[in-house]
Amino acid sequence: MALVLVGCGSGTTGGGGAATAAVQADPGAFPVTVETQFGSATIAKAPQRVVALGWSDQDAALALGVRPVAIVKTEDDFKTGVGPWAEQALGDARPQVLDTTDGYPIEKIAALRPDLILAVQSGMTSADYDKLSKIAPTVGYLKGRTTYGTPWQEQTELIGKALGRGKEASQAIAAVDRSLAQDAATYPQLKGKSFVYAYPQPSNGRMVLYTDARTKVLEQVGLTLDPVVSSAPKLNSFSNALSMEHLGSLTSQALLVWYGTPENQQQLESNPVFKGLPAVTSGAYLPVNRTLAQASSAPSVLSIPWSADQILPALAKSLH
Repeated sequence: MALVLVGCGSGTTGGGGAATAAVQADPGAFPVTVETQFGSATIAKAPQRVVALGWSDQDAALALGVRPVAIVKTEDDFKTGVGPWAEQALGDARPQVLDTTDGYPIEKIAALRPDLILAVQSGMTSADYDKLSKIAPTVGYLKGRTTYGTPWQEQTELIGKALGRGKEASQAIAAVDRSLAQDAATYPQLKGKSFVYAYPQPSNGRMVLYTDARTKVLEQVGLTLDPVVSSAPKLNSFSNALSMEHLGSLTSQALLVWYGTPENQQQLESNPVFKGLPAVTSGAYLPVNRTLAQASSAPSVLSIPWSADQILPALAKSLH
């Protein structure tokens, strides 16, 4: 297995070697105890072998100069396991990519000999935690949070604390906030414009309308979530559902839609009601590909600036 770990500012062997230098931690950062939903994790010293099981936990670690030895698989097209927004931070490291479709591969994780497991932006259960915490200190999401429901700021703070890089984590969060503030200033035409971020499910006869982190980032640059979203029946902790029969009620000024398959996109875009929606006729409709959907659905300190560059200029061009 190709296992790579480097420290911030230190060299890396690439391919299949070990780190050439220890990860640099903030002075006095260790030992540290992190309290999360399923229990506490005590990290005695700067982790040398980090396994990132959260959906975007590797982004936070990479932003803080730590390259995990393993990450979870998110998209088949990610040749190095990470999205394009994280490739520069990953460098020539090649972490093992774990398939968690059928749950966490406990034996493979144990074989990696991690000294820290990150599962902040994850669907970890109590049973998962019991198994993982026997392998290494395991940092999950905080009490009161839902699975995959940790705000990117909190995710970065938690991971920064576990890695002994709290100061760097705060700086990374502040940098993204400044970037979004600059985006709001660059595109003033976005301010107050209504939007919907959706996903069609033709087999269920509905449109999923998101109310989660992906919409909060867009609100941070001045856009306003359309009232149709909150009035639609609740589907789960991160979205509501609108019957296709009521497709015409999507009268927001901007509309973002990501598609699971090309067929779903063709089916929706050929719908006469969809063609007549205000956002579609004005050109403020943005079809979102899978890579951009991944970047925006699990926003991180690395993916937010990247996805903003993909989304905001296109919307601003059509919103006046």
